[in-house]
Parts: sequence; structure tokens; C-alpha cells
Amino acid sequence: MSNTDANFQQLFQLTSQVNKDNENSTLLANRLTPTDDKIKDWLQSPQIKQWLTKLLMGIPNNLKVEAINTIIKNVIQNPDKDYRVQFGSSTIGVDVLRWQLWASYKLQKASGIKTPDCPYTLKKHLDVSNQLPG
Repeated sequence: MSNTDANFQQLFQLTSQVNKDNENSTLLANRLTPTDDKIKDWLQSPQIKQWLTKLLMGIPNNLKVEAINTIIKNVIQNPDKDYRVQFGSSTIGVDVLRWQLWASYKLQKASGIKTPDCPYTLKKHLDVSNQLPG
């Protein structure tokens, strides 16, 4: 019976890895290749600033803006590489496969860690920009 259980678990792990590889392949095939200006425009947008301001990361908003500027500089230099900036136990980063901003920080007065993804992705930004008149 234990052999069956071990085989089942191994089969499940392989399937999970295959699914993850397929997901990454699909994301890579459909990955956006934005210009430097589009990356800057997205990361400096009011929606990104508003999202960052709402995060209770334990760091001042001016450091959050500084982190975004550092991310912009580094992502533009190498748009195929994720980048992150850390301040103590708080981190802000960008996933360039999904073009999504994320954060990770310890909750104040709690033992948990929060790791939200920004819902305002580059794709949403470009969709909104294309709908604007002019």
C-alpha cells in the first residue's frame, strides 16, 4: 500500500510541475515587450502610486517612490529580469513575465507576512491608455 501512495504522490508532483512549466511557457509566448517609456508610464502611474500608498509596509511613501524609480532604472536596463528593492523586512518588486508589481512585508503588530500583487498590471495600463481619446 505504501508503494501505491508514494507513486501517487510522485505522479501528482510531476503533473504539478508540468502544469507550471506549461503555464510559464504560455506566459512567455504571450509576454508583452513594452518600450522603456511604457514601463516608466505604467510604474509612475497614479494607480501604482495609490496602491503603494495604501500598503502598510512600515516604510514612508517617499521610500516607496524611490523603490519604484530604482525598479524602473534596473528593469529598463534588463527587461528580461525580475527586480526587487528591499527596505528592512519590506520588499517591492516587479515580475517581468507577467508585468506585475508586487510587495512583501511583515504585518504590523502581527506575526504574518503579506504578499499582495498589484491589480494594475502593465496590460491593464496599456488597455486603459489605448482607450483614451487623442
